[in-house]
Amino acid sequence: MMASHSERELTVEYWDINDLSHYLNVKVKTLYAMIQKIPHYRIGRLIRFRKEDVDSWMERKKVNVLDESNISKKETSNIHVDRIVRKAIDQSKNDVYNRFHGKSDRDRGTQ
Repeated sequence: MMASHSERELTVEYWDINDLSHYLNVKVKTLYAMIQKIPHYRIGRLIRFRKEDVDSWMERKKVNVLDESNISKKETSNIHVDRIVRKAIDQSKNDVYNRFHGKSDRDRGTQ
């Protein structure tokens, strides 16, 4: 009889990509796309992960949320203005790119 996924976690020191996918609840395809950023070990073409390394990496990815109760009203309004400006810039870049360029150069070849 085969051990369940949770039973394997207790006995296996090195995880494969499927174990990591289950642990992080992230699709395997997404993990392969991020593989250069995730601490891992290579054995030939095989990729293995250790829980301790992954936990440490995840901790470094933690995003600190601003506590707006400790920020002055002026600072809060600046944060909102920055977000609005960034959104407007991103939207205008996207509009210009789509309108004048269409598909990316990779589809057409470089000109």
